[in-house]
Amino acid sequence: MSNQLNYSNDLFFKYTLSREDEGSVYARNTIIQRATGIRVKVSTVLNPNPGIIGKKRIILDVHVKDEMNRHFNIEMQTTYKGIAEMMRFEFYGARALNNQLNSGKKYKDLKPVYQIIFIDEYAWNNRNLINHYQMRNEQGENESYYPLILRTYIHMPAINDIVKEKELQRLNDFEQLVYLFENNEKNDILKSKERLVKVFVDKYEEMQKDDELWSTAMAIQMGEARYRYGLEDSFEEGKTEGKIEGEKIGIQKGRISLLLKQLESKYREDCSAWLQSLSNEQIEAVSSLILVCNSFQELKNQIMIRK
Repeated sequence: MSNQLNYSNDLFFKYTLSREDEGSVYARNTIIQRATGIRVKVSTVLNPNPGIIGKKRIILDVHVKDEMNRHFNIEMQTTYKGIAEMMRFEFYGARALNNQLNSGKKYKDLKPVYQIIFIDEYAWNNRNLINHYQMRNEQGENESYYPLILRTYIHMPAINDIVKEKELQRLNDFEQLVYLFENNEKNDILKSKERLVKVFVDKYEEMQKDDELWSTAMAIQMGEARYRYGLEDSFEEGKTEGKIEGEKIGIQKGRISLLLKQLESKYREDCSAWLQSLSNEQIEAVSSLILVCNSFQELKNQIMIRK
């Protein structure tokens, strides 16, 4: 495994968008505008301080509020897990609404939640770079003139289709950024003069100087690669060794999915990135230790001992 970090790395993405310096503020406001068409003047990050994110649980989204109290959830998803992932996206949108009510507001005071999801998959029904979704009826009519959850997907593989149609140099700043996320280190993009791209390139170098954040990000990246390549290997193995082996693989995947639900139900934390980084032996141990460990940190400590 290379010691180079992908620009689409989940922790690096959150680190860049969660800072409060001029570059990061510009980056997140610009991404919001390019993805949703909404011009944000002031944005405030509601997540924990990214400077100590390595010592906290890894959050999946960057939760931002603008000057009009509109809420934006921005996240990078490079290991797509099918329908369960889609359900999580909906849950996050609903949770962002619920958190507003927790602050003492009434239903009429709720502000819209805009979800912006960078995903390493084509859309199920088209090859658009960007797709917008909200509740509609069978005739395509909006359920409400004031929808509370609006979801935008940026389908990163589609950027390579766009590059085939027009030269790389003709991409706008947002398209160049997506190209960087999808293709990682490409010299022609790394030399881009677009401010949006330069913010991420500069933050990459800044993050390299923080040993804890860099090592945590690398661990997440290795876990994601293990998950992705493990599925591909399992698929090939299933084709080669036949139906029985394929069924075993399916059972194991189902078991991991069930274990993830049990972890999140008990500890109320997102455990997916951590679970993906474990070996099969450690996953076996988790199945037993979840019964006796009262906190997620206690469970992780017990698993570390078994490495």
